[in-house]
Amino acid sequence: MKEKMTITLGIGVVTLVVFTFLFYIVQNPKIELFDIISIPIIFIIIITSSYLVYDKYKNIKAGLPTKDERLTNAAYKAGYYGFITAIWSAVGSNMASIFLFDQEIRGGLVVAAVVLVSGIVFMTSYLYFARKGDVA
Repeated sequence: MKEKMTITLGIGVVTLVVFTFLFYIVQNPKIELFDIISIPIIFIIIITSSYLVYDKYKNIKAGLPTKDERLTNAAYKAGYYGFITAIWSAVGSNMASIFLFDQEIRGGLVVAAVVLVSGIVFMTSYLYFARKGDVA
């Protein structure tokens, strides 16, 4: 029963995020650079949470546990890779801006770059480790 409640809550949260995102896009008269960087972050959150809810639903329907030791280890390893990427993207985004454009970027854009890059790395590495199966 707890797993079904988790799936229902997850579907509700994903739906609210999607509707809030659509409302934001419709109501925003102009889109600036910071908004353009924020949109992929929202897509990463929507895609990752949708996949996790779908995976839990698929496991419950097949009669399997929603979370096992292999997926927990995959999440830990993907989280480690995302963390290391976050550290280096914080340094690298500002350095790349200095080398390419000869100016520093705002702190908000550095934070957006860190979230975007580490989110993409976490999502792809989690999907890879979850499919690969052998997480050491």
